[in-house]
Amino acid sequence: MEPGPMPAGIPFPEYYDFFMNWKTPLAIAATYTAAVTLFNPKVGKVSRVVAKSTNAKPAEKTQSGIAMTAFVFVHNLILCIYSGITFYYMFPALVRNFATHSLHGAYCDTDRSFWNNALGYWGYLFYLSKFYEVIDTIIIILKGRRSSLLQTYHHAGAMITMWSGIHYQATPIWIFVVFNSFIHTIMYAYYAATSIGLHPPGKKYLTSMQISQFLVGITIAVSYLFVPGCLPTKGMQMAVWINVGYLFPLTYLFVDFAKRTYSKRLAAAKKAQ
Repeated sequence: MEPGPMPAGIPFPEYYDFFMNWKTPLAIAATYTAAVTLFNPKVGKVSRVVAKSTNAKPAEKTQSGIAMTAFVFVHNLILCIYSGITFYYMFPALVRNFATHSLHGAYCDTDRSFWNNALGYWGYLFYLSKFYEVIDTIIIILKGRRSSLLQTYHHAGAMITMWSGIHYQATPIWIFVVFNSFIHTIMYAYYAATSIGLHPPGKKYLTSMQISQFLVGITIAVSYLFVPGCLPTKGMQMAVWINVGYLFPLTYLFVDFAKRTYSKRLAAAKKAQ
């Protein structure tokens, strides 16, 4: 499975073939999953945000020193800014693509201009960012909290699904890049704020936005399988199926998380009244 032509202008092009080798995301995802299984605490503490809404005991709360707080804040700020930059360039490129082509030509990127001018470059960088995002899990475990199945599946699967879309240069990967960069801009801004003791409202709505992006993304991705000329190669078609196959369990895990988390917080709030 040879990768498609390397996108123009990417940083460190000498590593492109390494990251586009199918063994790379599989090996890193497997190592990540094994490490989480090995180091995950059996009984985890809760974050300060959860502790505040559930009236957790002091011993159950995570405690962070100045160095850890600074590290977590900078980490989340980096991902917030990076995600914002990605969306800043990708969304206008998507709009411009539809403004300058026919509906079918833009949707399927038949002349590959969208890929060559934006998606190939920003999509590849977005793929690489999925490896960096595992620091989210490292932070959770270092704080004595458990990495949930949702957390582990989300990060491990994102490496593989993004690889498939970039490797096969499948146009529908724009869904992942555009939607996810928008959500992540908001999400990491929220996490940066909570890491320094702020308590912005709206976590519940952020989770709803994440679930919504999956449902809309699945719908759009599947539509590509039925539009003539959109996915001319078997590799592109496989990339779509890999992404859709990943999103169905992920959506279920997010819905289950929302039910368990917000029903518990509502019950705790009622009990405290």
